[in-house]
Amino acid sequence: MAAAATLFTAHGLAADEVSLKVTEQLAIKGAPIPYSMVLRLDDVSPTRMSVGAYLDLRGFQAQAPALLSSVLQEDCKQKFAVAISDVSAKADTVSVRGQFQAKFFGCNTKDPKVHYRRFLLFGQNVNFQATARTVVTHPCMRASLVDLQLDPLGLLGGAADLFGLTELAERLIVEKAEEVLSDHPVCPKLPPEIASLEPRYTSGGIREIGAGGLGASLSGSVNTSAATILDLVRVMKDRGILGPQNQ
Repeated sequence: MAAAATLFTAHGLAADEVSLKVTEQLAIKGAPIPYSMVLRLDDVSPTRMSVGAYLDLRGFQAQAPALLSSVLQEDCKQKFAVAISDVSAKADTVSVRGQFQAKFFGCNTKDPKVHYRRFLLFGQNVNFQATARTVVTHPCMRASLVDLQLDPLGLLGGAADLFGLTELAERLIVEKAEEVLSDHPVCPKLPPEIASLEPRYTSGGIREIGAGGLGASLSGSVNTSAATILDLVRVMKDRGILGPQNQ
C-alpha cells in the first residue's frame, strides 16, 4: 500500500498544541485512493510531546466494494467468488458485508491436455458478514478478522451444509481476508517537511466517523529534539501560522 503526500497544512491551536493536516493517496490494485490525516501535537513534558493521528478513510470505504470483490478459486468445473456490497465502521470495528458465489459447470475432461467448460449446472449464493478489529504495532495499524457469519440463500440454501458449501465458503473467505489484511496495514506517512517528528504510536484502532463512516486513530508520542522543534517552527512559519513577531 503506497502513499504519497499531496497536501500539507498546519494550524496553531494553543500555545502548547499544534494541528497538522496531511492529505495522501493510497495505491490499492493500481487505484489512487485519497485519505486525510490530522496530526495533533501537545506538550506534555520538557522532552516529549503526545501525538494523536486521526485518519479519514471514507474515500477507501466508498471504493472498497469494487476493490475487494474478486474470484477466490476457479477451474473448469467450478468458480468461487466474493462480491462485496458494503464496508462500514461501528464503534471500534469494521464490518464487511457481501455474497459468496459458487457456480458449478459441466466440464469436458476427455482430452487430458485441454478441458472445455460447458454449461452451468447450478449455482449457490451465501450471504456473509465479516467483522475485523485492529491493533497498533508501531509504526502501523493492522486488522484481523474476529467474526464471520454465513447465511445460505435460495431453495438450495438449506442443503448447503450437506454439500459442505458453507464450510468451503468460510475457509475461502477467511483465507482471502487474512491475505488482504496482512498485505494492507495502515502506516501513516508524514511529509518530508516534518519527517523528523518520527511519531511512535502505541495504541489506537478503527473509529466510526458519523454514522458508519470509516476512520481510525492512533496515539503515541514524539521526541522533542532540536531538529523536531526547528522543523515545526519552519513549517508553521511557511504556512503563516507564526506572525512577523515570531520571526
